[in-house]
Parts: sequence; structure tokens; C-alpha cells
Amino acid sequence: MPRPWRLRFAGAKYHLTQRGNGAQAVFLSAADYERFLEQLDHCLKANEVTLYAYCLMPNHYHLLVETPLGNVQRFMQRLNTAYAMYFRYRYNRPGHCWQGRYGAKLVKGDDYILRLTRYIHLNPVKVKACKGKSPAEAARRLQDWAWSSYAGYTGLKDPEKRIDYRWLDLVGQRKAYRRYIEQMLSEDDSGFLEENAKSGYAIGTEEYRNEVAEELKQKRVERAVTGDVKWPEDRMPGIEAIEQAVMKEFGTSREDLHCHGRHAGVVKSVAVELCCRLGGAPQREVGLYFGYSTDGGVSKQRQRLALNTDKRLAARIEKLTKALSKYIVQV
Repeated sequence: MPRPWRLRFAGAKYHLTQRGNGAQAVFLSAADYERFLEQLDHCLKANEVTLYAYCLMPNHYHLLVETPLGNVQRFMQRLNTAYAMYFRYRYNRPGHCWQGRYGAKLVKGDDYILRLTRYIHLNPVKVKACKGKSPAEAARRLQDWAWSSYAGYTGLKDPEKRIDYRWLDLVGQRKAYRRYIEQMLSEDDSGFLEENAKSGYAIGTEEYRNEVAEELKQKRVERAVTGDVKWPEDRMPGIEAIEQAVMKEFGTSREDLHCHGRHAGVVKSVAVELCCRLGGAPQREVGLYFGYSTDGGVSKQRQRLALNTDKRLAARIEKLTKALSKYIVQV
């Protein structure tokens, strides 16, 4: 079965889903949920992804995110790989942790996004174990579910630093959002579910779904293989543009950045990291550009930078990131 096509672009918002292999549980203890959230925090920061809502269930998870850099594939690859490695090591389980490729539906429109947050947050009470329970019992289960952003949305606990709560403005205060959620404790949002089922690629108005479908149709004609699709194509700075920016900021030469060993110091690590993070290029491509025979050298450079605690260096990297953002078109 071919991999599903994806549209990815700067500013895209996605409903991301991933299920355990064979629908088996991937969160077996509180420690597993906590570890996933730690890895999620790291990946959000490393890929500059905005998180609006999440819910972790025993055998799957939901995320509502925005990708200002158009890098959903990098974000999900890093997140799923990190947790799969942890899970296999902790439980000594060979084979796959996740079932196939993650789901990624584009979503557009305030009403659709708000209703999607409700759909995500209601997951803990939309399971077989909750069928037949009274609204009060369902509400207690929802409030007690520790592994979602619902409690922060409704004031049951302090707001989470990992969450951007901008969609709360559509309903007012947190108590109003709680009432909005509890309207659907005993029934399904059939209107939203019907709209959600109309496309495998997008959630939104008919016009938006048709726009996405037409763009995918054109890309299939242009390309003979399946895979992710950039939409539009040139929305990120290229490797050479990033390299030039790093050279200018640090006053180094291209020869220094392409030499082996530690002659270029941490500057080479900065160049490699920004090419991977902002340029959207695979690590293998970045490695070949900087003279590595495999992408292992790129990984070592990125790890080296991640361990660096120099605040002045961090400030210069942030400055570079902002400067290079002019290449990234928001849509």
C-alpha cells in the first residue's frame, strides 16, 4: 500500500494521529506517558512547532499543531523515533512500536479548529468502557484523565507551558470552554464527524477541501512517486543561504565549515543544525553538502550543539533564526 500523500507548508495546521502497532497499547504506565510528553516538549522546541491541543490514549495519541517552518515530517519523525526507541528498550520488545505512518490532516477555519479541540479532548470518554455511563460519570473521567490538555483548557490545573491557548478566545473564558466540551459528553458532534469524513487530507470548508484535493491531484501528475508534497515548493531558505548567513554572523569561511575535525568549532554545528531545522533538507543531504559520507556526522554535530549551554551562543542562533525567517512565507 503506498504511503499517503502530504501537503506541507509554512503555517500549516494539522490534526496528527498515531496508533500503536496492531492497535496494541504503547503507554503501559504513568512513566510512559510522562516520557512521551518530555520527548514531545523537546521536539516542539527543536522544530519550532506550536502545540494547540493533545490527548494521549493507551494505544494512540492526537496532536493539534501548527508548523511555522513547514516541517511536519521532521517533527513527527523525531518524536515517533525517540519514543519507539524508549519503548523497545524499556520493555525489551522487538519489532515496530507504531502502526504504519502517522495520520496528518490539514485543518483550516476557526470553527473547525475549535471543534477539533473538543473532539481531541473528548477521546477519554468516547471509548467502550464509558458507554452507558451518566454525564456526571463521564465528566469525572474526563476531568481525571491526566494525559491531555483538557485540564489546562478548563482551569482544572494551571495552564501548560507547552500549549498555545489562542483558540480559547473563540468561546471566552475557561469555564465557557468546559461547558462547550460537556455539551458533547453524551452524544457525538455528528456535524463535525460528517465533515471530517469527507476528506482524508483536510478538515474545513468544501472550498478548502477541494483546494487541497486539486493541489494533490496536480502534484500526482507532476511526480511519479508517492511521498510528502511541499505546497508551494520554495518556502524555505536553501542550504547555501543558511551557510552564508552563518558565515556572516560568525565571521568564518566556507572552507572552515567544510573541513573535518573541530577546526570550525561550534560554528559548524550551528550551520548543520540550522540547515536541518530551517532548510527542510534531509540529514543525508546536509551531510553530503558539508562533506560527510553518512548522516552520522550530522547527528553528532547536532548532539554537540544540543549539549552546549552558552547563552550568548543561543542568542546568536536565535538572531540567525529570525533573520532566516524572512525566507519563510506564512499562509
